Amino acid sequence: MITLVIIGVIASMTIPTLMNNTNKQEYVSRLLKTYSTLGQGLNSIWNNNDTAPGDYEFFSTHNFIDEFAKVASIEKKCNSILECTGSNIYDNHRWLNGNSISSGVITSGKTVIMTDGQMISYIAVSGSSNVFLSAENTENTMGRFVVDVNGNKGPNKIGVDTYYFYLVRGNGIVPAGMDGVTRCAKNQQGQDCAAKVLKEKAINYI
Repeated sequence: MITLVIIGVIASMTIPTLMNNTNKQEYVSRLLKTYSTLGQGLNSIWNNNDTAPGDYEFFSTHNFIDEFAKVASIEKKCNSILECTGSNIYDNHRWLNGNSISSGVITSGKTVIMTDGQMISYIAVSGSSNVFLSAENTENTMGRFVVDVNGNKGPNKIGVDTYYFYLVRGNGIVPAGMDGVTRCAKNQQGQDCAAKVLKEKAINYI
């Protein structure tokens, strides 16, 4: 009986940790897949439109999601995250530090739900100021992606299952934080965690 109690105590202490680690690794795997899918989608868009690879001016007159939906395996395409999921991202997501996201802080554009459940939203931005890319990449930014790697399933936290990418003229799909921004920590908001996770292939900050 004492042995069973001890086993039960050990299990109660270790199983949550094991489950948490398993979940984090799943988010990492899904993020790697998303990065690959976006990169392949970018090249497929150019090929599908008989456009020279590297012709970023194409996206000055064509929305990425409209073209992406023609070459990727999607379940649904909408004009916004709200239209696709029934709620705005700031209504059911939180920052990495657990704080609520103020209304309208994370804007969304056209959105797709992939057949594997991932959500990808894109909004065109031109040379907009942000702290998640180098000055050079910021100057050449054409659009921003908000990606939830498991859709509307929890935990719905920026930097855990939700990440930022950018479409950068000349550099393709760029994960936020790639250029040395290192504020990805559990007491931060988490917008610049994508590059860190892709580089380390792990979520080591929570």
